Amino acid sequence: MSLWIKLNTLFRASAEEPLHNLVDANSIRIFEQEIRDAEKAIQQAKLQLATVMAEKKQLQRHNQALEENIANKERQACEALDKQEEELARDVAELIAEDEQLLQQQRKQVAYLEKQELHLKRQLRIAANSIQKYQRELTLAKANRTAHKALGNLSGYSSGLSASMQEMASSLDKIKRQQSQASEMDDAMREIDAEMNGEQLDDRLKQAGIASGEHDADKVLERLRKQRAA
Repeated sequence: MSLWIKLNTLFRASAEEPLHNLVDANSIRIFEQEIRDAEKAIQQAKLQLATVMAEKKQLQRHNQALEENIANKERQACEALDKQEEELARDVAELIAEDEQLLQQQRKQVAYLEKQELHLKRQLRIAANSIQKYQRELTLAKANRTAHKALGNLSGYSSGLSASMQEMASSLDKIKRQQSQASEMDDAMREIDAEMNGEQLDDRLKQAGIASGEHDADKVLERLRKQRAA
């Protein structure tokens, strides 16, 4: 039974693995979307805060009007008492009691709204600071990803450049060998031509001090001088 449970667990893990790989491969995009979602939530919280602040101010104005109305009714009740109008004074007093009860309830509501306002403002400050921090982290993460990608590309380019350099060096060596071979072939052809034309034999005779029968102006002049001297 335990074996089947483990196999079932393995199958579920294998099924979830591509999802984990997908999440890992898009972690920066997910993080960026989470920041956008948080920014939208902050905007909604701001609207809620604005609603709370507006309702609080409206209640405060209403409470001020109630306080003024109560003060006016108290003055009227006092005047009725001064005139011995007990029943009238009691009717006014009942209105005063109702207004005071309403005023008390609304003051509690104002206090509650003030508490909510302070809480929302504090939460918004914390959230805004966190968003700024996460945005900086996102910028760094993108910069690191770009740097890693650039380094990977540079590594590939470097490998390609190194291979290109090796190919060029090989081509240059081949060209040099071809040119050297061509030069040696030219020298050999000139040597063959010289030998076929007798040039090489003349050079050997000159080196041995043997005349080759060529016309020599110096020798002619020397012969003429000897003939005149005789």
